[in-house]
Amino acid sequence: MITLNDLKKKWDSTTPYSNGFLQISEEHPLSVHVGYEGDQRCFVILDTGRWESIESSKAVGAECIEYSKGKYGLKFLLKYPSLDELFIKLCWDLLDFSKSESNPVQAVLDRYRSWLLLLQKQRTGLLSFSRQKGLIAELMIFIDQCEYREVDEVLSAWVGPEGCDQDFVFDNCWYEIKATAKASDSVRISSLQQLDRAEYGELIVLFMDKVSSDGTGAFSLPDVVEDVLHILPNQALKDKLECKLAMYGYYYRDSQNYRDIYYDLSERRDYRVEDGFPILSVHNVPHEIIDAKYSIDLASIDCFKK
Repeated sequence: MITLNDLKKKWDSTTPYSNGFLQISEEHPLSVHVGYEGDQRCFVILDTGRWESIESSKAVGAECIEYSKGKYGLKFLLKYPSLDELFIKLCWDLLDFSKSESNPVQAVLDRYRSWLLLLQKQRTGLLSFSRQKGLIAELMIFIDQCEYREVDEVLSAWVGPEGCDQDFVFDNCWYEIKATAKASDSVRISSLQQLDRAEYGELIVLFMDKVSSDGTGAFSLPDVVEDVLHILPNQALKDKLECKLAMYGYYYRDSQNYRDIYYDLSERRDYRVEDGFPILSVHNVPHEIIDAKYSIDLASIDCFKK
């Protein structure tokens, strides 16, 4: 499988306005080509058959094209050069996700729709402090899980950046991660689905605050990202991590801007989400209520602590 960096290099070997396209990998089951349409990066998959109603976003145009009589393909076009890094990661992720699927074209479209939801909410600039804390918390649990499971299993299970209701979903359990202030006495649940799954699950709360760099044990977001990178054994997994971080809104190019923002972790609490745990869900609220956000008092759920 071509690496993320190799994809960028191959793309950069073509030039804008040349109308030339390169096939990027003969190993992939799909005929995939990269190039430019005018000065816009373009990602094309040939021989896909005809597909209707492929939605575009403000950042990425998507459509099914007839490139020859009776022959159809999928075209993805980057509309804003400022999102160049994100677009390359999106295209690499489409390739990686579909490479072993029995229906790779359908897999590409399914994965693209997951990205589409994220593109519609794409933030500009650095992550807010609360988003930084949330990402740090998820990465810390990532590192913790790698002590008990295979690294690739943990990376696949980390689905929070992809917009899923829970942050980690394994075959037989799930975890929802919350980062809150040290003085907090509650946590915020952002939807009726967030704590509602049939399998056994856990709510994990990490208490952390922004501190000065002088604090003993203080760390920045790039510090934790690097800790995760150190335990990933190959480039393919590192590329997958980079894509998931981009989905979250974190880019390596901005790492220096996060270096002087420090946090301190004071406590971690793990709660079993089982019968009797207080949650709101689609099963216990009036059907007229289609969405809700609510807070859980932490003192009241002490009996569920592990």
